Amino acid sequence: MNEKSLDVLKQYDIDVYKTMRGRGGMLLFTNQGVKLFLECNHPDKYYEREDIITKTIAHNGFINVDTYIRNAEGGLVSENEEDGRRYILKNWVDARECNVNDISDIAAGVSTLARLHTSLDEAAVCFREMDVNPVAENMRLADNYVRHMKELKQASNYLKNKKKKSEFENIAYRNIGSFYSEAVNAVRKMSDDKLKKRFLQAQLSGELVHGNYTYHNVCFCGSTVFVTNFEKCRNECQISDLYQFMRKILEKYEWDIQTAYKMLDEYDKVKPVSDIDLELLGVLFSFPEKFWKIINYYYNMNKAWIPPKSVEKLKAVTSVNSRRLEFLASIGVL
Repeated sequence: MNEKSLDVLKQYDIDVYKTMRGRGGMLLFTNQGVKLFLECNHPDKYYEREDIITKTIAHNGFINVDTYIRNAEGGLVSENEEDGRRYILKNWVDARECNVNDISDIAAGVSTLARLHTSLDEAAVCFREMDVNPVAENMRLADNYVRHMKELKQASNYLKNKKKKSEFENIAYRNIGSFYSEAVNAVRKMSDDKLKKRFLQAQLSGELVHGNYTYHNVCFCGSTVFVTNFEKCRNECQISDLYQFMRKILEKYEWDIQTAYKMLDEYDKVKPVSDIDLELLGVLFSFPEKFWKIINYYYNMNKAWIPPKSVEKLKAVTSVNSRRLEFLASIGVL
């Protein structure tokens, strides 16, 4: 994005006082508050879909979301006449990301997620009544993990047949067998009849998740918490959002059980967690997702040079896995 792209802003009824780069685009400080100006990299229908979702959520009372702004002609996407590039404008906020080192931030992030899920439940009802389906097509939760398990197996076979191994590959090869066994056990548990029934219930009810609820998308402006980036909103069991947020935090806290209980309690205070969702949460934790991500990135990259950062990440995830297994045992998954 360059300065010429800002010419597109003439299509909006706003006065810009200051600009600065951030959040993958340009932050605009205007007479109507802070906005986020982004270049489009998806078809128009992609943004129309997200606009329906965020506007419905806001209409149902969860107003602290990054809704889209239409241009003077009522369009969501604005095109630069000179180069044909396309842009969108979002309502934004001058805020900071959730601080993962502050337990009060983490607690607020979790309770905000519970309130968001309540609003998403109401949005799902609205969509059914309007007979519209704005959410993206998505592979079923269990099917995703079956695919991840198979990708670990493919990487294992590749490493087994590789003659000359790098430091990364030696560490991966020594550990991939045990992690693959964990993946197999997690996938087996997901095929339990009770969980299959839960997945079907989510599908039939149109249950919605944020889809990317990490601390990067939870922003604080004083005591107000904003949730951003709904592009991965989809039909899925909502406990998967809580799992994603908790997993990211627990990896940084080396799977501290008290931190886990604190997060779960904060969510449960606002939106009680059913026994079957507690079981599903434990099963999701039992899949070695961080290890899979590192290995999958390696398997799909140019293997002639492996970044030192990848070696560091692999060493970290293997060294802390005993703590993770202790955590799983303490919650009754192993």
